[in-house]
Order: sequence, then C-alpha cells, then structure tokens
Amino acid sequence: MQMKARKWLSVLFVLFVLLAAVSVNAAEGDTTLLRLRQSAVTFDIGNTRNHDTYLSILPYSGRHMRLGYEFMRASRRHPLQWVHQVNAGFSYDSPVNPAGNNKMHTVLADIDWGMMHRWNNVFTDGLNLYAGGNLAFEGGCTYNPRNSNNVASPHIYLNIGLTGMAVYRFKVGRLPVTARYQPTIPVVGAYYLPEYDQSFYEIYLGNYWNTATFGWWGNRFDMENLLTFDWHFGSTALRIGYRHNFTTLWAKNISVRKSVHSLVLGVEWESLRIHPVKGLPAKAKMISAMY
Repeated sequence: MQMKARKWLSVLFVLFVLLAAVSVNAAEGDTTLLRLRQSAVTFDIGNTRNHDTYLSILPYSGRHMRLGYEFMRASRRHPLQWVHQVNAGFSYDSPVNPAGNNKMHTVLADIDWGMMHRWNNVFTDGLNLYAGGNLAFEGGCTYNPRNSNNVASPHIYLNIGLTGMAVYRFKVGRLPVTARYQPTIPVVGAYYLPEYDQSFYEIYLGNYWNTATFGWWGNRFDMENLLTFDWHFGSTALRIGYRHNFTTLWAKNISVRKSVHSLVLGVEWESLRIHPVKGLPAKAKMISAMY
C-alpha cells in the first residue's frame, strides 16, 4: 500500500510540474496591456450671457474664463472596451448689464467622473465611438453688488447624466492629429434654488426651507458640447478647441438662461507607470484612451 501511494504521489508531482511549466510559458507568451495616462491642462476664454430672474430681470453679458484639468485612462478591467474620464475646472464670469453700469461676478468649481464603452474603428480605420454615463458636481456663487436683498445666488448642482465621444485620428502631413467631439447631457439630479420671494438675507439667517429641488428635463436642461483638436508632438500635444455650455432652468417662478461660448487652449500629454525594479514587460501593448 505504501509503494502504491508513493507511486501515485510521484505521478501527481510530475503532472503538477508539467502544468506549472505550461502555465509559465503561457504567461510569458501573453502580451501585457499597458494603460497610458492621458492628462490635459486647458484654459477657456470666451463670452457668457446670463439671465437669472432671481438676481435681475435684465440679461447680463460679458467675459468668461475657466482653468480646467482632464484625465483619461483605459479601465483596469476590459481596457480595450472601457475608458474612464475625470474633468475638473474653476471658472470666473464677469457679465455686465445692457446699460454697462453694473457688473455681476460668478465663481464656479466643477468636477465630474464618467465611464464610457469604446468601439474601435467604426465605419473606417481611426474612428472610435464612445458612450456612457457620468456623475457631476458644480458649486459656486453669483454676486450682484447692486442688489440689497438678493445680493448673491449660491449654485449647488449634483447630477447623473449621459456622455459620449466621437474620436478620429488622422495626419496633417506627418503630424498626427486627434479630433474629438464630446456632448454631455445631465438627466436627473438635485440643485439649490430658493423661492422667488425668498431673499438671500433670509437664507443667510438660516431659512433654508424648500431650497433643494429635484432636477430633471421637466424643470432643468443643461448640455455641454466640446470639440478639440490635439496636434501631437511626440508624447505631448497642443490642444485647440471650442466649448459651448448652456443651461435652461424654470422652477418656483424663477427662470435662468445661461449660454457660454469659449475658445479652448491647452497642453495634453501621455505618461506611463513603470515598475522601478521590473521595468517594462518583454511583450507589451500600450493602450491609449483616445486611439
């Protein structure tokens, strides 16, 4: 019995060694997918037109500026099919009334995270399509120095929406160019909005009654359209584009109409994490979020 048991143990040991060798060879033959980190810093400059009846019955128009940061990377799981994106920004608007004798000041901070499915080489080589959703937050305040009761209007907005991209890579001479169009549309969310006759002074004293509003397409519709062209010089690119944001809000006898057109200028670059000891794998494939 002992001899028979030793024989079976020997057979199992040999099989284990053979399976381990096969698995090692298979692992060495596999290609490691390396996910490139795509980052961009942008500056927007343009014009805004804002009509907020809580602060003024007159529309205000003027300058818009925004400093933004974008991060994109293929997801850890299914990197060839899924991409996640983070956008953050800080903006300042200084519109004036039609008479030019009063100026409002708006300061906003925004951040959103999105996840999109990617389809590569759709219809033609170099054209990738994306579709997914995002979670966004925006916060800030508009100050009207001419008002007495409603001197300011806070902005707090949390939403879940839809987003997508159409990305096309081509060359101008020998220079690679990546063109991207991305619309973003919030679907549902919650935002701050007081009653029409609820003054900012009351809110300052602690009267927050009924200031939180459920947002949907029946009382608020927002959309952002972004068009960019990345002119690649090695791992760094010059970004030139156009951004359009508009907001339409109607609730509690208050109407808000805001539209922003801006030129986008920035720098985009790609980077890769490399293990300081292991270095690059023998067989590796680099995956970009946009091509």
